[in-house]
Amino acid sequence: MTEAVPPQWTRATFETLPHRRLSRGSRLKPAVWHVDGPAGPVLVKDTAQLPAAGRWIGRWLLNREAGLMRRLAELPEVPDVLARIDRDALVYSLVPGEPLDRERFRVDPADLTSRLREIVRRMHARGVYHLDLHQRQNILVGAGGELHLVDFGAAVALGPFGRALLGPLLAWVDGQAVLKYLARFAPECLTRDEARQVLRFRRWRKLWILAPRHSRRERDAALHRLRDG
Repeated sequence: MTEAVPPQWTRATFETLPHRRLSRGSRLKPAVWHVDGPAGPVLVKDTAQLPAAGRWIGRWLLNREAGLMRRLAELPEVPDVLARIDRDALVYSLVPGEPLDRERFRVDPADLTSRLREIVRRMHARGVYHLDLHQRQNILVGAGGELHLVDFGAAVALGPFGRALLGPLLAWVDGQAVLKYLARFAPECLTRDEARQVLRFRRWRKLWILAPRHSRRERDAALHRLRDG
């Protein structure tokens, strides 16, 4: 999704355009701003307000995320990096939508799950692993039901050797996040094999710091599916 942007973004451009803060940021994470740009709304991630000790790490993380997202430039379900303001800030396309929730998921659970898995598959095919899809605010649903993945701050991008070595494990983590929503929001759609995966994953979760957390609800849904068929 490519949008027109001013030919040259500067700090002055950013500060003079109407903007509101969406996220304050932290010691290492950039602040996130909604900016009403000349060509329409965009998102700006800015590390300028970080403490000096953490700013260089914040810059590195921001540049790392931007480079990773450029690998996904051909995926319409992922925001574009539109411009660099300065070494502290980047401009992203604004993705319309609301976080995934039960109501949106249950419009058509099978279709949404299938489409989400396909987006994740195409992301993995480009060597990128999100690793934070268990946070539902990172999966946005548009007014027409279109899906978008956002916030790649925890993601990793691997080359051929890394993909051969770690790709299956990281893909499994992302896949379990998708399965989590199926178990939580539409457990009647779980297959018996998927129910076993939910239960199996709970045994491994404590060993993997980035693993999505399955609550007791997902466990109970999986047990019910296996018990009642």
